[in-house]
Amino acid sequence: MTRHSGPDSESQSRKTEIYLVRHGQSIHNEKQIIAGQLNSELTKQGFTDARSVARTIGRSDFDVIYCSDLKRARETAQVIVDLLNITCPLKLSPLLRELNYGQYTNRPVTEAFSVLNYKVVQDQPYPGGESFRDLEKRITEFISSFRAEIAGKRALVAAHAGSIRMLLIVLDPAHRQQYLTQTFSNRYVGRIVLGDAGSVLSYELLHDGAEESV
Repeated sequence: MTRHSGPDSESQSRKTEIYLVRHGQSIHNEKQIIAGQLNSELTKQGFTDARSVARTIGRSDFDVIYCSDLKRARETAQVIVDLLNITCPLKLSPLLRELNYGQYTNRPVTEAFSVLNYKVVQDQPYPGGESFRDLEKRITEFISSFRAEIAGKRALVAAHAGSIRMLLIVLDPAHRQQYLTQTFSNRYVGRIVLGDAGSVLSYELLHDGAEESV
């Protein structure tokens, strides 16, 4: 499903393709508690999710993979690499981690969001953690080097609901509100294409599944 595209999609000769995937179901997702920046592992269902994501991607010709250094993202990326026989470099980055929920880490998702919904109140951090603006600064730092490194190439990024949402917002600010309301399930696969100057040519939601869990 194509969400939006620019008028010059076909005229650009040096396109940059970025495939975005969220990790499969983690132990914390299954229990509906906040993992945040903890090293929550994939469940059996999570590995099934990762294999489903790999089949949706269906290609191995990537130039580089960037992955959050948290375990659930690393496990997901490894499943994709193994299933598709991807041979390009894989780079881990703590900048791609999920939002730090501070004192609400390991607490029920409903409790955390009843106190503070970071999508609505973007300047207020969770006690001992991050705000949405803090996440924006972190992802902007990642993109500042990432954008130059992948220009004209095809990259895969394995991360989390929060960091994927912010990657899309920073890369494509014109559609900020759409990304704020979009959900990113454990089988989410998106594809964003950039032109020569880094402008967004298109964004496609290739696959999504159940409701988002943090």
